[in-house]
Amino acid sequence: MNSITPYLGPFAILTSIIVSAAFVRRQIRMNYLLSLRNKSFEYSLYNREALLRARIGVEQKFDNLFEINEPIPMKEIKKIIKEQMKNQKEDSALLSDILTLLAHWENMALAIYSGVADEDVCFEMVAGTMIQHVKIFRNFIDDRRAKNDRAYYYLLKLRRRWEERLTTHARSEFQDVLPAGTTTGAPRIPRSRPISRLR
Repeated sequence: MNSITPYLGPFAILTSIIVSAAFVRRQIRMNYLLSLRNKSFEYSLYNREALLRARIGVEQKFDNLFEINEPIPMKEIKKIIKEQMKNQKEDSALLSDILTLLAHWENMALAIYSGVADEDVCFEMVAGTMIQHVKIFRNFIDDRRAKNDRAYYYLLKLRRRWEERLTTHARSEFQDVLPAGTTTGAPRIPRSRPISRLR
């Protein structure tokens, strides 16, 4: 017999362990990327009824000011909130709607910053709307930040980066996590890129 034959058994076992480990690592990476993308879809304003109502409420109250696309004066916001509180004898629906929208955007920004949500998917889905809301409510945000400088920190950083990205980058092209039209078989792995960090 050949002198290599006794070593084939351990060699075959080692090879199968290495191949299995590589396959498992690939599957874990694909599952991670897929979960990142799925998490990103939660940040659509149409995903939750409360967010949709908040967006509609805010845009109806400030309809003409949304068209101008300039920051709403804090005096105007306070005036409407005061009127609502006087008429309803309770908290202002407008204040609640503004806080709901801005909290939603801050949560999304923090999720992106911490690597929990895919920035590219969120950018393609909501960049324009998020930037518009930050611009429109800039005076409200500044008023809140005067009391707590950590308020909307991640949102403002993300807005700055996304505004720059809108002007300097072409539309993203996503690679499929699973090949189009298939539900079985070995999926392709998207291009690897580091999770981006806020500047």
